[in-house]
Amino acid sequence: CVELSAPSGVDLAAKTFNPYMGIVVGISIIGTSGIVEPMSSKAILDTIALEMKQRRAEGDSELLLTLGNYSETFLSEYMPDMGRKAVKCSNFIGEAIDMAMEYDFERILLVGHIGKLVKLGAGIMNTHSSQADGRMEVLVTCGVLAGVQPELLRQIPGCVTVDDAISVYMAQDVWQPVFDVLLERIQFHLDRKVKGALPVGAVLFSNKYGMLGRTRTAEKW
Repeated sequence: CVELSAPSGVDLAAKTFNPYMGIVVGISIIGTSGIVEPMSSKAILDTIALEMKQRRAEGDSELLLTLGNYSETFLSEYMPDMGRKAVKCSNFIGEAIDMAMEYDFERILLVGHIGKLVKLGAGIMNTHSSQADGRMEVLVTCGVLAGVQPELLRQIPGCVTVDDAISVYMAQDVWQPVFDVLLERIQFHLDRKVKGALPVGAVLFSNKYGMLGRTRTAEKW
């Protein structure tokens, strides 16, 4: 039996992005998989490029991008036939899309947890928490555009996780119109990124709520 400990972990955690992600009373050390893969940003981008080249060499013209382990688990349940060809782009969505166009893929599908992909609603293409957050701001804006009442909108910035915000909207039966607006904003920014070069869409899910939906272009997959 092996016991792991992190001396002063609670104090150390307060200096990280964990509190903003809903991780409290401790510190996350090795992520969700239990496997540590120390890599520089350049190494990650080189790996993404290599995997894309391999897919193209195998004759694939359609690219499936995932963000991480949550996406892989989701694919195994909801889209098992597609998971084996997925390329993990981590937080580097913008760079991965640029690579896909460079390698002449004809279509891109992005599959990711809403906690990350919600940022695309503001055009944020690097979803690492150190680069930008904006999750609740995006959800508030989508709520405004969906006609949600101000007193309900004021509850959203106090939510720690996107799932918490979804629960607030669901409790008042307004989540679907808010989500519809979010999907349109995400599709808008993805389309603007590729400038009409190819179709690109996104599938969003939540560990708590499962499959949430897909953008307009993704519905053709």
